[in-house]
Amino acid sequence: MSVGEKYIVITNKLELELRRMKSEGNFKLPSETDLAARYSCSRQTIRTSLDLLKERGLIEKRKGSGSYIVDDSHKSRTVFYIAEDCDRYQSPALIRGLISELPSKYELKSFSTYGSYKAEAEMISCAIEEKAAALIIEPFRDLIPDVNERLIKEAVNLKIPVIYVNSSNNPEGTYKVSPDYREAGRKLADRLKENGNKDIACIFLTDSSSGMDGYRGYIDSVYGKKDSSDDCSKCLLISSKDEKDMISGSTELLDQFADNTLTGCDAVICQNGVIAHYLSSVAEKKKLSITIACFDNGYYNTFLSAGYETGAFCRKLARSVVKLTEGMAFEEPVIPVKFFL
Repeated sequence: MSVGEKYIVITNKLELELRRMKSEGNFKLPSETDLAARYSCSRQTIRTSLDLLKERGLIEKRKGSGSYIVDDSHKSRTVFYIAEDCDRYQSPALIRGLISELPSKYELKSFSTYGSYKAEAEMISCAIEEKAAALIIEPFRDLIPDVNERLIKEAVNLKIPVIYVNSSNNPEGTYKVSPDYREAGRKLADRLKENGNKDIACIFLTDSSSGMDGYRGYIDSVYGKKDSSDDCSKCLLISSKDEKDMISGSTELLDQFADNTLTGCDAVICQNGVIAHYLSSVAEKKKLSITIACFDNGYYNTFLSAGYETGAFCRKLARSVVKLTEGMAFEEPVIPVKFFL
């Protein structure tokens, strides 16, 4: 075993030992000499392992006294969850599931931004002020430069784990728990082709990483390596504002898309169940016979869709919160894509 490998093995063993000591109320570590004798290694190897444990926030070194386990019994157990609207679409199910899956010592507080960066800033500032255990953000328009990036960096510097959900565009120093929307886009288009659909259109959000990832997956399946520039009229790329206008009753974009594109298509993939829901009304009004598919499994959705099982997603998100707040090693979880009807 190399020196590099040995210190990692010892660090992992020490981390387990810290948990046992903590449960017994013993917070002072043995001396470096004693630890080196116990693990049959040099003091330098032990010192490297202790430095790594200190970086993880698990121990602290007191000059002239030795190393001690960090006493986090006073640490906040409040987890902040920030979304555009916690009472809309998929968010309520995610919040309920997360509350159910988090250990009882944690408290989840959910906040809605309603699309306001100012409101988001106030909530992030509140999490910083309370020294929250973790901050979960379900971003909106996450491909637009984040005006609250400074606050996010401040939270990260304060060792508050910041987790982005349903986004592949998380800032440096933060974590993400998200399905692979590119894979979902490809699988959904592949499924439509297997079902006999040949002319597949799509509608995606341009200011959303999940939208653009899904669009890339659609391109992978429908066009492969072939140049798709001649068929770009089959793709309606819209903004979050356009989506909100649809919800408010404005279907002008969908009417134009239906008239100019869908009359020559037999299927369309939508960014989400909301868009699919409003598109189905337009298609019915125009008497179009077309298969509508979408991402996610929200309450609007009565279509073929590719998404994630909410319970499994919440379990993996809750485990991620626990790992990060307890200073354990984090590995980005795999969120499997499945089909819903």
